[in-house]
Amino acid sequence: MLFLVWSFTQIACAQESTNPNWDAQKIKGVRLLPYPSYTGFPFLTSEWCMGKVEFTNGEISDTLFVRYSSFKDELIYYNKTAGAQISIDKASINGFEFIDTDGRTRSFRKQYFDDFMKGNRYFEILSSGETTLLAYRKVGLNTTSAYRDVSGILKNMTYDLAYQFYFYSPEKGYTLVRISQSGLLAKFDKKRQRPIKKLLRKNRIKIDGESSFILAWKAVEKEGYKVVF
Repeated sequence: MLFLVWSFTQIACAQESTNPNWDAQKIKGVRLLPYPSYTGFPFLTSEWCMGKVEFTNGEISDTLFVRYSSFKDELIYYNKTAGAQISIDKASINGFEFIDTDGRTRSFRKQYFDDFMKGNRYFEILSSGETTLLAYRKVGLNTTSAYRDVSGILKNMTYDLAYQFYFYSPEKGYTLVRISQSGLLAKFDKKRQRPIKKLLRKNRIKIDGESSFILAWKAVEKEGYKVVF
């Protein structure tokens, strides 16, 4: 499994690879076709980040400039030699990491999702343990009221965030969870909900978003409470 800890300085994608021995030509993938231009944003980050990618053949590269597409659920890297953006074949990847502009390490792993729209997905690991908290950073393309883009062209589609969060256990699979206190409490039987509320108050954790939800879950998990799948 990937997700080793490493540090590096983010640099622009125009610079040379930090590992001249890495042969990017052997990476399986296809040239990225431009996405339709609408309001909203199809990628997780606006910038290219130096990434660390683990391939299914056991090789690891920490010299690729990557960007994750939340719209297509694909990892894209910049091939300087070809001067092109390449969508890496998902079948060839186990997982990947990068550090965003806020200095956070973002770790993703490929897993098979056996519920609606079955198939391999990239899930971001928010907290790992006996039960793992995962995020599927999906962006959807939806119809909206007509508008004109910066070029004055009339359009009626927009990229909208449709993030989904799951608790995952290798033995029990996935269970969808809402990022709120009521969503967290709903994952435990009723007799445990009151002491969990007390635990959150004791730790002065008020769930008002993703970051505080992760803190809350870690506190609850540390006390040995088990999610009901």
